[in-house]
Amino acid sequence: MPDRPELDQFERAILASLQKNARQSVQELADAIGLSTSPTWRRLKALQDAGVILEYVARLDAAKLGYGQTVYANVTLAKHNRDALQDFEKAILERPEVLQCFSMTGSADYIIRAVVKDAAHYERFLQEVVFVNPAVQHISSHFALREIKNTSALPL
Repeated sequence: MPDRPELDQFERAILASLQKNARQSVQELADAIGLSTSPTWRRLKALQDAGVILEYVARLDAAKLGYGQTVYANVTLAKHNRDALQDFEKAILERPEVLQCFSMTGSADYIIRAVVKDAAHYERFLQEVVFVNPAVQHISSHFALREIKNTSALPL
């Protein structure tokens, strides 16, 4: 498959079915998409080999695990040299409460999505990671009030 593969109806069906239930067997997947097991397995393997399927994960309920707050933070750096960027990104990569971090265009250099137990937990994160980093100039934090939609399913 090329970098951006053209997907046929069965490959799209495989991906859609896996996004709903990644734990299903190849036989269950084949039944769901209307192919026999062997061609389904070959297509599945090709999608994995091409990097279209990155990983199989379980979505967990953050609140039930004690992480009752989701925080979005816009981070602006004072320094934009390679070392400063690498140091900031390394610090973010090491923190388990950071679920996503994107390098951005616009007024902020990064946007972070983190889960924390409470405001005190977030304050510790800021003190241990953000405020001690000399490259950080400004951070603007936003606590989510309520989750409206949260999916990892891509439109196919």
